[in-house]
Amino acid sequence: MLTLSTNNLEKLESMSIKVPHYNRKNLKPALAHIGLGAFHRAHFLSYVDELMERGIYKDGVYEIDLIETKEEFYTTLKKQDYLYTVLEKDPFGGENLSVRGGISNYANLTIDPTTVFEVLSSPDIKLITLTVTEKGYCYDSENHKLDLNHPAIINDLDSNNLPHSVIGVLAKSLLTRFNTTKAPVTIMSCDNVPKNGNMLRNCIYEFISIKYPQILDWVKENINFPNTMVDRITPATSSQDIKELEDKYNVSDICGVHCEDFKTWVIEDIKINEVQMFKEVGALVVDSVLPYELMKIRLLNGAHSALSYPSYLLGHRDVDEGITDPLIKDFIRNHYMSEITKSLQPVKGVNLDEYKDQLIDRFSNKYIKDKLLRLASDGSKKISNAIVKPLLEVKENDALILSLAFWAVFLKGFDREGNIIPIEDPNAEILQEKIKDDTSFMNYLGIIDPSIIKKFSVFKLQIEKAGVKATLESFLNK
Repeated sequence: MLTLSTNNLEKLESMSIKVPHYNRKNLKPALAHIGLGAFHRAHFLSYVDELMERGIYKDGVYEIDLIETKEEFYTTLKKQDYLYTVLEKDPFGGENLSVRGGISNYANLTIDPTTVFEVLSSPDIKLITLTVTEKGYCYDSENHKLDLNHPAIINDLDSNNLPHSVIGVLAKSLLTRFNTTKAPVTIMSCDNVPKNGNMLRNCIYEFISIKYPQILDWVKENINFPNTMVDRITPATSSQDIKELEDKYNVSDICGVHCEDFKTWVIEDIKINEVQMFKEVGALVVDSVLPYELMKIRLLNGAHSALSYPSYLLGHRDVDEGITDPLIKDFIRNHYMSEITKSLQPVKGVNLDEYKDQLIDRFSNKYIKDKLLRLASDGSKKISNAIVKPLLEVKENDALILSLAFWAVFLKGFDREGNIIPIEDPNAEILQEKIKDDTSFMNYLGIIDPSIIKKFSVFKLQIEKAGVKATLESFLNK
């Protein structure tokens, strides 16, 4: 069994595995990233790896986590000289295994906060990127502002406490920059949040206006927060994935990722080299990300949510099993996506019908084995933007309303046979209290139209009495 290391790269290449050929010694990164998750390793670092392979960028990424991470993960990553594997799987069973070397170093706030702040405030760092999930920003999406009641923000606003939140950590790093070199930096969210750059900018401004008001004008003049859209289906790495790598390729790597062979990245045009260079490896750098963002969040992420709840209630557990169920496929492709499309702007260079067909193919990739529970998690953070907003923008919205009804039944936490459904959502307790009353639940989501609430109630009652299968059959045949 081969382990990853710089010394083993020739052996790995002799096994027809793609390996880095660029110099990985004495790197001095201009890029830092917060949130070393599976998606980041499969997406952003794939672009960086290609840049380094082509000699366009040479110094890798300084990786940072703000939350506690399994010791086995980061110690193994270090032992592997920060190398890890990416196994890309296409819908036809084809695979491509490569070793990636874009990580230059790693620090964790819970272990070594001094290094974290030194890196983020260093004038060498020109671009800081983030993948911390929607909930990681402590953002009050209902009031469109920083959640000042969030425990992490309350902690971070106390001058005596070490910051815990990404907002607090970035703000403190900017304070250090101001007090030392005044070096500008671009901070770029790569999370599925509408207008993610604007959201991050506003949260940073609000936090700084309270805690470090003396630097607010400098931050506004010198720090960029571009919007982005990112896309690559990347399930969390499972023990089965690790074993598959060992069995098929004779490679041991608990830090590896398995993902689809498709990826997209759209970035708002910022005139710095650390953004512009990504154009050379396939990223789109555009004046406005919004049309691409809405397309992706509402069609891909929204469809993920819309298919996950009824699929799980029908007994499916993997995404490919759900979307290949004829009832689910018909509902999502011909009804949900049709209604969502009417809420979208034209997207330059994209045929929406082809894009929707491509999404169904991607969801159907049985070699990825993405879990429905992953898609079903954090619904309160996803559904507002992906389903509720378009529902209120279009006249034909029955499929969107039915999607909310499936979610509400799922949130009860039990299927029809009485089996427990694990609900992973930061607002689970509130949601489960609200679903006891349909009007209260819909009002909580921002829906007050009595006709929509009435239709929701009819769908929800039908699901509870007749079941998901009969409800879908009735809906699809009307």
